[in-house]
Amino acid sequence: MFEELIDQLDSRATATDFLDSFAAMLTDRIRVIEDALRAHHHEDAVRALHSLRASAVMVGARQLEASTTRALDLSNPESTAVGPLVRKLQGQADLFRTAIIPFRTPAESPSNASEVRQHA
Repeated sequence: MFEELIDQLDSRATATDFLDSFAAMLTDRIRVIEDALRAHHHEDAVRALHSLRASAVMVGARQLEASTTRALDLSNPESTAVGPLVRKLQGQADLFRTAIIPFRTPAESPSNASEVRQHA
């Protein structure tokens, strides 16, 4: 998937920045999902889950993609057990952060992080 991302973004550095930005925003994105579900804001929860899933697809975060898809496939996402879903997403986020370490090299530094964050 990383090679596909490089092709899509026309640059290894941009692809790496995108991965880093996605990883950095995971905690906040999961918090938005949790807050929306706890507040019973169905539309906000669905929107946040769709957003996370779309970005997960782009970066190849298959576990996050699968978990968000399962949550969205429920007939009533508001009935989702918030705690277990959030813990699962947090665990998968940690695994993703660990998995992308090999794609970074010491010489690479985020050069256009603000632009990449807009797309993540």
